[in-house]
Amino acid sequence: MPDGRSEWRTFRPAFRESLALLAGGTHDGLLALDLDRVVRDPRDLEDLIDVAEQFKIPVESVTGSLRLATDADITMARVMVAMANKSSRDTARRVAAARERQALAGQYGGGRPYGFEDDGRTIRPDEAAVIAECSERLVQGASLRSVALDLRQRGLVTVAGAPWRAEGLREVLLRARNAARIVYRGEEIGDAPWGPIVPLETFRAVQRILTEPGRVINPGAAPKWLGSRLYMCGACTPEDLSVRVTYHVRVGSRVPAYRCGDKAHLVRSVKYTDQYVVGAILKRLAEDDAADLIRPAVPEVNVKGLRAERKAIRKNLDEMAADKALGLIDRGQLIAATAAGQARLTEIERELQAAVVNSPLRPLIEAEDVRAMWDGLPLSHQRLVVKELVTVRILPTGRKGRGFDPAAVEIRWKGRPRATA
Repeated sequence: MPDGRSEWRTFRPAFRESLALLAGGTHDGLLALDLDRVVRDPRDLEDLIDVAEQFKIPVESVTGSLRLATDADITMARVMVAMANKSSRDTARRVAAARERQALAGQYGGGRPYGFEDDGRTIRPDEAAVIAECSERLVQGASLRSVALDLRQRGLVTVAGAPWRAEGLREVLLRARNAARIVYRGEEIGDAPWGPIVPLETFRAVQRILTEPGRVINPGAAPKWLGSRLYMCGACTPEDLSVRVTYHVRVGSRVPAYRCGDKAHLVRSVKYTDQYVVGAILKRLAEDDAADLIRPAVPEVNVKGLRAERKAIRKNLDEMAADKALGLIDRGQLIAATAAGQARLTEIERELQAAVVNSPLRPLIEAEDVRAMWDGLPLSHQRLVVKELVTVRILPTGRKGRGFDPAAVEIRWKGRPRATA
């Protein structure tokens, strides 16, 4: 309030503006359709009565339900507003109860959710596969923009038939419904009767990634080239990689080319550089020991045990909430125990994520035709493979004249001694 006080009120800007116009003399009367179209809060009515009596303002309604000409009119208005207020509260309570029943039954109250049929419970396999794929690639390290770009390039659309955008994809991937969790008033309240589209630990990882306060969002569009912001300039980036200057793509009148993001030097053809890097990667993935490239998730993690512990912690937290309601524990004890339980749940989710998320290399290593599998992968997945396996530096070339110089592309295999393909 202007005097510094705080009041718990429903703020209605248009209503307040109307009162100001009447009090200021700009308008000399109020004509409404009906009483309940003007006020349902007794305090708002009292403010209107004050203005009408102080400035001698006539207040009428088309239906005759609102008149403030006499004491009898004012008293009747007060009675009717009190009744309307009670009716609104009754309706709000019934709607809230219906929504809670709807949530507990697994129903969806906002149109058809992507991945499900109209009932919000039956899973649509084609859309569920998209949710699972996007969730896993996001956890593996792909950006939201790049995944949305892949969906657009594949001709996939949202429930409304619109092309995918990063914002809409984020909303879909953050739905707890994907992990078979029921949500009511923004909080998860239990397991759903249908099976999960994505494992709960993968969904938790998606939540952490997309809701992290310090999350860095790359400006501009998603990368459209394999080496954009992955390949590094050998002139600006030292061998120890202590300073990294990456490449961007310059699309001119001739052919696309990688160009140093800091200075206009060491420009390289996109086509031939990518062919060389991809050739080296596919040659390595086709070897017999390619499976050794997959980093073991965390082999010592007891997935079954962690899941059982997670279930037990949730059960204990529910029981403690019941104990608080019965007065067996105080609020401080409940808060401390809940904080400890939630912290442990977060640790469990991180350990499970590391144990269950597949490596982006797996589809290529398990494929009979590595080249065909590579060509069928979306760009964001291909970039994950490059990021997982190699570090690429574009070096100055000693060759004179035009033409691509393979010796000017340094490929370092991550986790292995320095090597040039």
